[in-house]
This record gives sequence, structure tokens and C-alpha cells, in this order.
Amino acid sequence: MFRVCRTKLRAPRDGAELTFDIAESADGVAVIALTDEGDLILVEQYRPAFRRTFLELPAGVVEEGEDPVEAGLRELREETGYASSRCRSLGVMVLNPSWQTTRVHVLLCEGATREGPPELDEGEDTRVRLASPEELREAIHTGELDTAITLAALAIRDNA
Repeated sequence: MFRVCRTKLRAPRDGAELTFDIAESADGVAVIALTDEGDLILVEQYRPAFRRTFLELPAGVVEEGEDPVEAGLRELREETGYASSRCRSLGVMVLNPSWQTTRVHVLLCEGATREGPPELDEGEDTRVRLASPEELREAIHTGELDTAITLAALAIRDNA
């Protein structure tokens, strides 16, 4: 998923030579997918690092040479079984510039419809969940929805 590179750089302020460890990884996508009824398509996904299930947007990695919108449509289909013919980029955010190179493309896909079952990767443990705007606000307010990428992507949508 990533490789760590040690590099020496000069500090912009005083020119001192400093050593940094930087995680280089592929870009990602976070997909804000809405049904015609206005429900947001979310996934409940078990995350081993925290040993609990998180409520998140469908998301994943942009494969080498893949267009971010195509990657988002692929991730939406694989994780949820939903598809959309109306998908556009809302912008790009830098995940954590202090030690990694990952950028996350935020996509808005409207008119999403269920096309089949999810196509999960080995080890993925997910469940699709639709949330009305009221249910989404409640999940954020109670802390049920607490992942940074999902919260930031939703903030980008609300300010687009």
C-alpha cells in the first residue's frame, strides 16, 4: 500500500539539512453517492487497526493509470453494488502532508442505483447502509460517523 523513503532536505527557514521519512502511496477516492431519493450510500466496514466497525463513504485506491472518477465508480460498485452515470469531482484533499504523499479525490455521484451485490476483496467485511440527511446528521452528531476522510469529504460537498 505504501513505501517509506528516507530523504534529506534543507529547511526553508534556516537551510539546515534535515532527514525525513515519507510514506509514498497511490491517490485515493472518497465517493459521495446519492440515490434519487436523496439517501447517502455508506458502508459499515470492520477496520482491524481499531478492531471495530466504522461508518464510512465508499472509498479506495486509484490504480496506476486509472482516472479518479473511474476509480470512484469502480469502488462504489465493488463495495456497495451501486452504480451511477452522473459522477463528478468535487476536489482533491491532501491526507496528511506531514509524512505522506496521499491525495484523496472527492467525488459526487448522483442517481445511484443498485446494480448487483457488492464484490468484496478478500478480508473485507462490509455492509451497505443508506442514510437520509437526518440520519447522516445524527450519525455525525453522536460520533458514529467519525472518520476524517468521510467527514472532510462531506464538508467539501456542503461547501461546493
